Amino acid sequence: MKLRKIAAAALGTAMCALALAGCGNAPATTTAAPAATEKTEEQTATAATAAETTAAAETTTTTAAQTEAPAEDDTSADKPVILMVSFGTSYNDSRDKTIGAIEEAVQEANPEYDVRRAFTSQIIIDKLKERDGLVIDNVDEAFARLEADGIKDLTVQPTHVMSGYEYDDLMEVVRANADKFDSVKVGSPLLTTDEDYTNVISAITAATSEYDDGETAIVFMGHGTEHSSNAAYAKLQSMLADAGKKNYCIGTVEAEPSIDDVVKFAKDGGYKRVVLEPLMVVAGDHANNDMAGDEEDSWKTILTNEGFEVVPLLRGLGEIEAVRALYVDHVKNAQPLEASETSGTAAQTSLTDGEYSISVDSSSSMFKVVDCKLTVANGEMTAVMTLSGTGYGKLFMGTAEEAASADESAFIPFVENAEGAYTYTVPVAALDTPINCAAWSTKKSEWYDRELTFRSDSIS
Repeated sequence: MKLRKIAAAALGTAMCALALAGCGNAPATTTAAPAATEKTEEQTATAATAAETTAAAETTTTTAAQTEAPAEDDTSADKPVILMVSFGTSYNDSRDKTIGAIEEAVQEANPEYDVRRAFTSQIIIDKLKERDGLVIDNVDEAFARLEADGIKDLTVQPTHVMSGYEYDDLMEVVRANADKFDSVKVGSPLLTTDEDYTNVISAITAATSEYDDGETAIVFMGHGTEHSSNAAYAKLQSMLADAGKKNYCIGTVEAEPSIDDVVKFAKDGGYKRVVLEPLMVVAGDHANNDMAGDEEDSWKTILTNEGFEVVPLLRGLGEIEAVRALYVDHVKNAQPLEASETSGTAAQTSLTDGEYSISVDSSSSMFKVVDCKLTVANGEMTAVMTLSGTGYGKLFMGTAEEAASADESAFIPFVENAEGAYTYTVPVAALDTPINCAAWSTKKSEWYDRELTFRSDSIS
């Protein structure tokens, strides 16, 4: 990557600036918008561990007043730019092996572009500046720099695993600045299309094949999020099973499936050994502490206490060559801003054919769904909902007013299960979107309006 390290202290004198102009190449300049929800690393970033500090001393090549910036003679308004946007990490060694390696692969595949860097975690940006003297742009700063440099053609490629809150925040900044460029393209996150899932499965299973002995559960720890994109984990798990990789398990540190689900998976499978690896681009705080740490609530400790031999692998996804190649491919297939906005979240929340457990939020405490099984077949979704009570004789997918004039054939009757609870099989038009559902009160002989939201972040 044609980037030079320029010491901030050198700004005081022209002679110092000239002396430093020939310093070695560095990863591209970056920017980052304040993160929304996936912020556990941010919350812990301010308290570096002793191991992290040692790693920083061993691996950081910048001086206390150094910054990463594009070399002046390499930046031209006529030269297009690829802005690589990552959450970031304060673990220098992992950053070089993952984010840096992805950026280098993208630069090598696109020599006619300048490749720049931006981080979305302001806390990590601030920490790197204070601890290492390393200056990295946040997303707003990166766009300001692009505008100041007169860049005309821009491609934005996030290294996010999925299109969650971080991606949403990034897209807000991209949209707000799009009119400052002649052309803006956006590459998709790692897991977007079904082909992406298939390729990631091939990459992670090949990378862990030496542990695939039939007696080992191979567990990947994802971040997890309250965003609807959390459905990506269930989809990945389902596709792993479909690919015959039934000893592979996906868990998350911040959402569902949780460590409890991982323990159950390992026990039910009769596995003797559990291999842990992050389903994250970098092996940062979550991998080092929540996954492989010695604390009593780390995944390694919990699984060890359950009687398993535990093998933690501190390797981010960015260290896997096949994963880096996927990001290069996403840059190649980046779409104009308008087209990219229709391909992210919709593809993210699509599910392969199969049955899933899902939570359903109801607008009324009088209509409580205590269990729900979602079935996906040929792209269509239906759900069998079990209610807490037996007061509703039938349902109608629409409003109470519409139900009052609807034909009886449009009503959905209850089916009593073995426990005597009422269940209803309903079509599901979309996830994470309120759906009108009228419920007929047997006692009052009246339709009541309800809204149901099938939550993709709860899918398991």
